[in-house]
Amino acid sequence: MAGERTRFFILAVALLGLASCRSSGLEDRLPFRKSEKKMRLERAGFERVPGWADDDLKPALEAFRKSCIKIMTEGDFVASSQIVISADFMKQACSSVPEGAITPAMARAYFEFWFDPYTVSTVDGDRDGTVTSYYESELEGNIEATCDHLVPIYGRPADLPAAGQYFTRKQIEDGAIRDRAPILFWAKRASDVHILHIQGSGIVRAPDGKRYRIGYAGNNGYSFSGIGSILKRNNIDIGGGYSMVNVKKWLDAHPKEAKKYMQENDRFIFFRDIVGEGPIGAMGVPLTPQRSIAIDPEYIPLGLPLFLDTNDPDGDKIRRLVVAQDVGAAIKGAVRADYFWGSGN
Repeated sequence: MAGERTRFFILAVALLGLASCRSSGLEDRLPFRKSEKKMRLERAGFERVPGWADDDLKPALEAFRKSCIKIMTEGDFVASSQIVISADFMKQACSSVPEGAITPAMARAYFEFWFDPYTVSTVDGDRDGTVTSYYESELEGNIEATCDHLVPIYGRPADLPAAGQYFTRKQIEDGAIRDRAPILFWAKRASDVHILHIQGSGIVRAPDGKRYRIGYAGNNGYSFSGIGSILKRNNIDIGGGYSMVNVKKWLDAHPKEAKKYMQENDRFIFFRDIVGEGPIGAMGVPLTPQRSIAIDPEYIPLGLPLFLDTNDPDGDKIRRLVVAQDVGAAIKGAVRADYFWGSGN
């Protein structure tokens, strides 16, 4: 998914940050933390936000409420990016989120009172950005290894360093951490586990029908390489383009070749059990389908509402209020986001 360039600058924006300004003395721009700016923000006005009047803001308010649970206790979520946002202001806004039975009109009144929209662009003024999407995958697995379940899903190793690099994916899959990390589950297909690593969270379906939720617990410190890009770089023609669906079909049909190419992605993810609602984003709160996004926290503060103006893979418009509640290794830049679809195929 990507923002569409149009004749009207407001429609060329992929992200519209709803940056706080009430009782803050801000004028046309928000202040930045560093003297050398890495992005631009310009006041837009709600009437200039495409799709604002048509969106049902109630689900977004419920997602924002989850962010407030963290904001009220850990204000650094909104004070660690390029944009200077007052943690005290955000706590004040969070304490004013309406309770009880919320109507769409109440949600709209809340956001329009507490926030003003600003267009987000690069420091060079480019408002066109890239929006990708992710989901909570599902895969077949078992607590014990069987003839049908031989691919390990690892928990966090005891000796995983807080910073720096650990073993590569190839080393791990060749047995380097067999005695260093717990195995949470045994999966049926290696391709499912690789996709689980890409998405960062998932649901394991056991043969007895039980479902187990697992989430991100750490990584090995290496950069991420997408399997579609790897296959394309190696001139592997999988037919029909490099969508995740086509890539998955090719991986399952060519397991021996697939292992070699999957190991070109050195990044390896470790998991933990999740009890209750999920998946859990980087902010530490459950993600809301089609209302949570991952952003680059160097630019956009976690917890902040954003208005998304982009297209889905079929070319239909997605114009809705979302909340920055997650991050991703490949999500870098001011006008860059990863849209959370939900769970399952």
